[in-house]
Amino acid sequence: MDEQRLERGPVLEAGELLAPGYEVIAHLRRGKRLDVYDVWSTERVCRCVAKTITPDRLGEDKARRKLIGEAELLLRLAHPSIVRAYELVESDAGVPVLILETLTGRTVSHIIDEFDEGMNVRDVMWLGIHLCSAVSYLHKHGCLHLDVKPDNVISEGGRARLIDLSISGRAGPSSAGAGTYDYLAPEQARGEEVSAATDVWGIGITLYEALTGTVPFEPDDGEDGVLDSGSTDDGVSSDYTDASNEYDPDVYPQATERAPSVATRRDGLPPAVVELVDACLAPAQRDRPTVEEVAEALARASGIDVRETV
Repeated sequence: MDEQRLERGPVLEAGELLAPGYEVIAHLRRGKRLDVYDVWSTERVCRCVAKTITPDRLGEDKARRKLIGEAELLLRLAHPSIVRAYELVESDAGVPVLILETLTGRTVSHIIDEFDEGMNVRDVMWLGIHLCSAVSYLHKHGCLHLDVKPDNVISEGGRARLIDLSISGRAGPSSAGAGTYDYLAPEQARGEEVSAATDVWGIGITLYEALTGTVPFEPDDGEDGVLDSGSTDDGVSSDYTDASNEYDPDVYPQATERAPSVATRRDGLPPAVVELVDACLAPAQRDRPTVEEVAEALARASGIDVRETV
């Protein structure tokens, strides 16, 4: 961890208790508001992932609300392609700690890095079907993910698992720039109303990167206050902007430019796949397919029987 982040307060060392029954194995990462730990559960006799508030944000009510909100949402969800929450506990100091299952797979972004020109097309289609299932389930529970991207998808045992609901919310107004810079839908970049179509963009851009190894709009070098995205081997999402920013087309090109066709980044893709991914990245929300239409198109394009076992 760099010195600047350490200045925000100490992290717990291996062997210390994060909360009753949860012993720290290692500190995984520090985000804007949250520390993430690898912990040992004495009750479950297994490793878990624990998210808690960073020392410098302990007095910030918003940080507490966001973490508790994520916990309450995950604790009422049960889907094979969404990370499972075990419980919300408190440290001895009264700080909330969200306990999650440990996933043994790798992030899709990590897998993409192993390929020079994108992943196997059929594997990407199967990934998309799982994502559509998870996102559709979220939508039926009144929630948008709002940060679907390869860093937030773990491949485990042949199944895609969606993680990190820290900026999830309901359809409606949004703050400009809330999300991850190079994965923001145009409406997120502009701070307009978000909807189910915003998550369709997230699915589309995830498929785009999985197929090509690149994103349509590359991040800048971090100037103008924009956070670059990143990934970690432990599968924890990178930092995100969550404050209201002034809309600037020079900062967010996706707000004014159409994404280049996926066909321009990889030759030989099936036409139906090109048509689908490009449609998911349509600038206007009304022009994007629904999540259910995306899943059906993926199954048709790949010949996958959604009932087949993996």
